[in-house]
Amino acid sequence: MLAGIIDAYIAEKRDKEERGNDKFRVSSAGMCRLARYWKRQGKAETDPPDVRTLRVFEVGKIHHEWVQGILREKGLLIACEETLEDKDRRGHLDAIVKAEKPILYDLKSCHSGKFSYLEKGEVDAHRAHQIVTYALMWNEAHPDQQVNDCRLVYISKDDLRIAERPVWIAEWEAKVEEDWSLLERAWIDQCEPKPNGEPWMCRYCEYRTACEVRMDRR
Repeated sequence: MLAGIIDAYIAEKRDKEERGNDKFRVSSAGMCRLARYWKRQGKAETDPPDVRTLRVFEVGKIHHEWVQGILREKGLLIACEETLEDKDRRGHLDAIVKAEKPILYDLKSCHSGKFSYLEKGEVDAHRAHQIVTYALMWNEAHPDQQVNDCRLVYISKDDLRIAERPVWIAEWEAKVEEDWSLLERAWIDQCEPKPNGEPWMCRYCEYRTACEVRMDRR
């Protein structure tokens, strides 16, 4: 009974969050442009996440709120879950923290096995696109409080190990701006962009069946 109540609660939350796809989501930066285009259109998902996946997402949110709560209690938060948006994009940054210079943190929770891999590997391009987009939008909206220090934070769900990985704006800015420019142009023209997701993106894509059908028709 309790599992059913929790699953229904999570599903209701997601349903509310899925409404109002009037803008591209910053959290989708660097992902397949066709999937992002369809999401903004409000196209029905052919492969929605299952119950277990929704639970995993919810656990990640709980970890984020826990870290944010600690930062708030310590008086270190400049901004938390602040909405950033322009005419085409909307998102909510995880945290900007007081330091010698403000630090923008993007929090990502994962299981311990993946954590061990991520803390030693290269920064994932999708995550880099996301945090750099937040930094650029924040700096545009707050010219007197610029952020130049961006850090991707991995949190192990099992034992709360934490690893910080720097993401350099100068290294990613041109790639990030090109990605958004191509997507925004497709939206202006109302012309579906070509799918450009990596294999792992396609495997978990909420539109993978629709995309396969689309490609078969060509």
